Amino acid sequence: MRAPDYGVYLVTDRGLCLGRPLEDVVREAVSGGVTVVQLREKHTDTREFVELARSLKKELERHDVPLLINDRIDVALACGADGVHVGQSDMPYPEARRLMGPKAS
Repeated sequence: MRAPDYGVYLVTDRGLCLGRPLEDVVREAVSGGVTVVQLREKHTDTREFVELARSLKKELERHDVPLLINDRIDVALACGADGVHVGQSDMPYPEARRLMGPKAS
């Protein structure tokens, strides 16, 4: 995969999909020019989060669009995500980098 282009960065939120499947919204966003997708799931159990992330990862790989996981390094590792977003109150950056490895975004 090429270096990420953060020019058009989508942060997902199922609540803003207005009842449409998240996968459809992401697919349309990518066809419209999104270059990075951050999967944000604050109210989903781990199993469902991993399954959704794997599904999106597979779809996004076809378009060479990286998938980042919001806050959850365990989910990022389980689905083979390209990176993880960690906020100020999440795991410290050096620890996240150590777990994700030097190639992660």
